[in-house]
Amino acid sequence: MRFYTGDESGLIKGIDIDANVSLLEAQARAAKRTKAAAKAKATLKPTEQAPKPDTSIDGVNMWTVDGSVSRERSIQQLCATLWSSGDRVLVAGRQNGNIDVVGYDGQQLYTYANSEFSEKLSIKHNGRLIAGRQYVGLGATDSQFLACTNMGEIRYQSFATDEATLMKLPLDAFRMRTHRQRPSVFAVGGREHELSVWDAETVKLEPQSGYAKPQSAPIFKAKNVPNDFLNLRVPVWVTDMQFTSDDATHPTIAVSTGHKQIRLYDTRAQQRPVRDWEISKHPILHLLASHVRPELFFADNMGNAHQMDIRTGLLTGTFKGISGAVKSLALSEDGSKLAVAGLDRFVRVFETEGMRQPLHRAYVKQRVSQ
Repeated sequence: MRFYTGDESGLIKGIDIDANVSLLEAQARAAKRTKAAAKAKATLKPTEQAPKPDTSIDGVNMWTVDGSVSRERSIQQLCATLWSSGDRVLVAGRQNGNIDVVGYDGQQLYTYANSEFSEKLSIKHNGRLIAGRQYVGLGATDSQFLACTNMGEIRYQSFATDEATLMKLPLDAFRMRTHRQRPSVFAVGGREHELSVWDAETVKLEPQSGYAKPQSAPIFKAKNVPNDFLNLRVPVWVTDMQFTSDDATHPTIAVSTGHKQIRLYDTRAQQRPVRDWEISKHPILHLLASHVRPELFFADNMGNAHQMDIRTGLLTGTFKGISGAVKSLALSEDGSKLAVAGLDRFVRVFETEGMRQPLHRAYVKQRVSQ
């Protein structure tokens, strides 16, 4: 199994995990090496220097693909796509505004520098202070990339030229996701920013330079759920979303909220969610849809990760042993393994069936962001 991570220090790392070496076996071997090193150190003469202990875990091979330690180049978004040469590449959105395309061998293939990220902001919105721009979503094909910032700024730009579609949506966007089959179609939402689905290739914008508000209607615009039992308006906080169908014209979308719900929208049926489950005890920040089975994986801000059946809304599994908030989720090609990266600097691999046992883990030294 191979994974790629981006961290808050600006590094993109590759991790190879040998599925034939179990976590318990790797930990036992590491404990033996530590015990042997301690025994050897006790027999050293005062003038002799102790060798550096081997703290590696068997079955894990890790290397740096790109970057140097720099907080200004922190990875905020990371995705993979096919390049024009037919090779797989990584597309990274950094804290300084750069969009970098990096080959798996570390070769720098493309860089777009966004000078707007150097601008200091002080905007009060929804009772919060927005102090700067950050990427909240990134998608790419072999010819174009689509990026979204927390300011609601959408950039759909070609790698070959500087031609770009610049679109302005409401402030305080929290997450943007592109469609798997048609990356120009994207969904976006945030704090007091209801879910909306757009097509960057067909949207009509106001005739002005820079970011322009759309003149045409979106593919889909969600409507808030009815008032609660006290007849009070329900606050909106969309934290993540996933397209759960291959139809980009009339998609179905799963949405997580900061108020512990997971909602399912059918754009062909109605603007309000067709299913609404309050399924967590804490704000849900990350959502992942399985491409193999009708399942969702989600994680909250307390280090809890769960698996649910999208047909029934029932939990089918819980992944234990995670310390700190989860920052990213990824699923293997066959859907049998789930990778979880968190603030505790570990990437953990779990089985998605049976007891959801941890299969392996890798310590990546820096705090993983993607």
